[in-house]
Amino acid sequence: MSLVTIKAQVHADPQTEAVLKDAMFCATKVYNGLLWHLRKEYKETGKVDISRRNLNRILKELPRAKGYYSMSVQLTRDEVREAYRSFFALKKKDLTRHSAPGFRRKGYLSPLKYVQSGFKVEGDKVTVSLGTGREDGVREVSFRISHRPGVQYERVRELSITYDKISGRIEARLVVEVKANPRPGTKRAALDLGETFLMAAAFEDGTVLLYSGRFIKSVRRYWQKVRANLKQNSRRWREVAHREKLQVEHLLHVATSHFIEECVRRGVGEIAIGDLCGIREGIDYGDKLNQRLHAWPYRKLVSMLKYKGALAGIVVRDDVDEKNTSARCHACGRVLPSNRKHRGLYVCSCGWRAQADVNGSLNIFERAYQVSPVKGSSGRVARPVVLSLRLGWHGVHEPERKGKTLRASI
Repeated sequence: MSLVTIKAQVHADPQTEAVLKDAMFCATKVYNGLLWHLRKEYKETGKVDISRRNLNRILKELPRAKGYYSMSVQLTRDEVREAYRSFFALKKKDLTRHSAPGFRRKGYLSPLKYVQSGFKVEGDKVTVSLGTGREDGVREVSFRISHRPGVQYERVRELSITYDKISGRIEARLVVEVKANPRPGTKRAALDLGETFLMAAAFEDGTVLLYSGRFIKSVRRYWQKVRANLKQNSRRWREVAHREKLQVEHLLHVATSHFIEECVRRGVGEIAIGDLCGIREGIDYGDKLNQRLHAWPYRKLVSMLKYKGALAGIVVRDDVDEKNTSARCHACGRVLPSNRKHRGLYVCSCGWRAQADVNGSLNIFERAYQVSPVKGSSGRVARPVVLSLRLGWHGVHEPERKGKTLRASI
């Protein structure tokens, strides 16, 4: 069985929605309460005890811990433990750059998490337990969910109820078991993810597919300009942010669906992706590039590739070290950043000349599988066949408002 995460929309009446929001608020209060007691202990003793025994003792003093399901309370406790463990690991590496876990903002609605128990899913109906200690006496609530069609699963392993602050809606995340489809084949592929070119996919036969990311950049840039004229977190600001999110997700779905279908057609059974964890932290690229990196939806892109690959029987891994893959010459192995010329051109003194993302994807393939795609008898890498695919878009614009028009075509 393969595990796939499905995003679903929650459809609940106002009373049920209010109860769910109150339970999520209780989760926030419990999270902050645990942090407050741990900080107090550190101030008094100079130590932080994050053992389950100590945290369970603190939980007994938090009245809001009775506001939602007991097993979910324990998952909140484990979130605090994991946050401190990450802090300790970072602090051990660098004593000056990292601070202790911070409190969640006032009014923040934390996810309600259920693992194995406390919930029941029957078709589109979901029932979740809220425990027996709530002041209003509500022990469980039921609501309907809807998700994208075509996903057949055996059973639900985990359930999370979340609040999307952009759309103002309650959503559900279901971790489900799907039948393991037979692998399309034994061939392999590697992906280099980027901004101007969303994906550069290298296959064993030396073919490289390039997926343009310019439309996603344009959508992001346009809506950022629109939001700049609006009050942050206002109703209109959230509407614009939600529209941007939907348009970007649509383009990501188009690209990832096409790529997975191409992999199935080519008999690919495994896809390797470079590990981009930490690309946004630790390095200052300047205000303009920093903004572009934070707007780059690579985590969502990888997530889509993983679950679509799982449905197609393809293994998708994102653990390949990307260090120097963009600066290394795929033909001779020389690492020289200056080889990257204008507009993504990579030129090496050994005679290798290729589009920079093509060069990077070939290096990721070689690093992931310890073999270079299609080498001739001379040992030189064969010239890749590049098929550049552009994602069409019908145009986006901000509708006319109060006699003023903000419009852009993409």
